[in-house]
Amino acid sequence: MEPLLSVQNLKTHFFTDNGVVRSVDGVSFTVNEGETLGIVGESGSGKSVTALSIMQLLPPRKGKIVEGSIRFEGVDLTKLTDKKMRKIRGNEIAMIFQEPMTSLNPSYTIGNQIGEALRLHMKLNRKEAEERSIELLTQVGIPRAEKIVKDYPHRLSGGMRQRVMIAMALACNPRLIIADEPTTALDVTIQAQILELIQQMKRKSNTSIMMITHDLGVVSEVCDRVIVMYAGRVVEEADVKTIFSSPSHPYTKGLIESIPTLEEEVEWLETIPGNVPIPSEMPEGCKFASRCKFAMEECLNAEPELYEIDPGQKSRCFLAKEVKHAVTVT
Repeated sequence: MEPLLSVQNLKTHFFTDNGVVRSVDGVSFTVNEGETLGIVGESGSGKSVTALSIMQLLPPRKGKIVEGSIRFEGVDLTKLTDKKMRKIRGNEIAMIFQEPMTSLNPSYTIGNQIGEALRLHMKLNRKEAEERSIELLTQVGIPRAEKIVKDYPHRLSGGMRQRVMIAMALACNPRLIIADEPTTALDVTIQAQILELIQQMKRKSNTSIMMITHDLGVVSEVCDRVIVMYAGRVVEEADVKTIFSSPSHPYTKGLIESIPTLEEEVEWLETIPGNVPIPSEMPEGCKFASRCKFAMEECLNAEPELYEIDPGQKSRCFLAKEVKHAVTVT
């Protein structure tokens, strides 16, 4: 069965005064029907740029997909005109952005902003769009939806604004929702409510979800499969149980070891030393080598391929190559 979304060898570059920045450098993955795929990594790993590339929302003249394909339901989105892409964006693929205060237009009411997609894609008139907007706001747990629909974004709390963003994403019953850090800057109680809302949405309509986050707690809660990104590349891929029980890449291990647990009391949490390299100043060899406690001389001189070490588990590490049944994927 063909995946709903298939991204192959995606390379997205930004062209700046200081040269070319390779934000996404050969990323490949799939999202299946009804699946929640988690994309994990520190800030600067290329997660959000991957999402913007799929949505074709890169800043004009600065960001560009220079190689690769993004196939949605068998159609390569990179080949579509702006007009055709607008029919898909918000209709078949929707996105929940990281910061709703900057994503919502302060000059328009909540009802206007949800209704825009309904009028454009579903051809509803203004009254029908308002009724559907109220229904959507109620569906995402917003009280007094009849009043909220006439309010402006600044009058709502962060959690309420994020619910509005989810209502907008749900408006046209999309096949795929890309959620970019949907719980960032929300308190723990609201985070749990938003995650439960996303889970309900998936169960109700079999919507596929691409969950972009740096929070492994969120991943364990809602994802079926995970890809770990570092410095613009996929460094590990596996189902969610394998990622937590048998991580194969040193970066993934470092991320998991840094999670506090209730089982044992420790004085200091594990950390990964150093920072993600600047995209315009990528080192030779393995991009994680300078931060890796297992680094060998080989790691400094050559970049490892992505090796399949078990069915469904891949790792971009020379240590993974030593596994008896490892197969080179890229």
